[in-house]
Amino acid sequence: MFRRSRAVAAICTWLVATPAFAALPDPATLLADLGVSASDIAQIQSGQIIHHDVKPASERELTTGLAFEVGMAPTALIGEAKQDLLNRVDSTVTAHGTITDGGVADFAKLSLGGDASRANAYVTAKPGGALNLSTDEIAAFAKLGSGASVASVEQLLRQQLAARVAAYRAKGLAGIAPYARDGGSRSPGDELRTATTASKPLAKYAPAAYQALAAYPSSSAPGAQQIFRWSQFDAHGTPTIALTHSLLIPDGDGWIAVQRQFYVSAGYNCEQAVAVFLPASGGTVVVYGNRTSTDQITGFGGGTKRSLGSKILASQLESMFERARKTVK
Repeated sequence: MFRRSRAVAAICTWLVATPAFAALPDPATLLADLGVSASDIAQIQSGQIIHHDVKPASERELTTGLAFEVGMAPTALIGEAKQDLLNRVDSTVTAHGTITDGGVADFAKLSLGGDASRANAYVTAKPGGALNLSTDEIAAFAKLGSGASVASVEQLLRQQLAARVAAYRAKGLAGIAPYARDGGSRSPGDELRTATTASKPLAKYAPAAYQALAAYPSSSAPGAQQIFRWSQFDAHGTPTIALTHSLLIPDGDGWIAVQRQFYVSAGYNCEQAVAVFLPASGGTVVVYGNRTSTDQITGFGGGTKRSLGSKILASQLESMFERARKTVK
């Protein structure tokens, strides 16, 4: 009883020290709304990273929720995010860059590392194979022929990535070309739309931010900033390329940060993560939720696969955020 009372008293102190702002609630209110207990909230204050439940919105979703405190103000933390903090601390990332005008030049540093076998995988790609490519992309690579040089494959890959960025910027989720699958296709746009619809706390507390995400590019939120990036990373031994759209939206003294991977070359379909940065006496409380779509957890034993995959995802993200916290101290 004493321990519980001490935790509640500490939370009250936390709330008093937290400034009021526009629509976002104070940290304890939002966390309680997400089902986080008072004892777990106290753990956040003591410097721990805690987990909260994010229910999957489809049979293909891996989900995880985390919350933790960072010893700097929300605006300063957003400044670090603009400087690509997570890619900088992610040990699996081998290369990354910012996309400005969206042309091929933005991908000049993207490389297959001179690996002829990786280049050949693109030239010989088939629907339902290891690579996430549209029907038109597969046909374009096939035209290069089996003797295509690594340089020619890289150049076409850069062109296709630039085309995907242009289509997404013009039409949003509707502009994302589906991945060719055996006997059908998988639409990252549909997966991301499902993930967005399931973001009920965002819709509840930050409707303008929710609308900006759901209706991009036809809707925006006041003060919103956006960044496009590409990254190359090693996903469990598989070289992977991702295109990411980040939306940074101020809300009073707090911020909402959304990271949407609208194209991923292999391993999974897409990802959407929403982080709320709330001011607190210790700096910023970050409340984070991640939804990752993958076809690898469907079918027989899907529930077990989803549970295990979500735990692995949570562990990886927790390690990455711990490194990020140490970096900005």
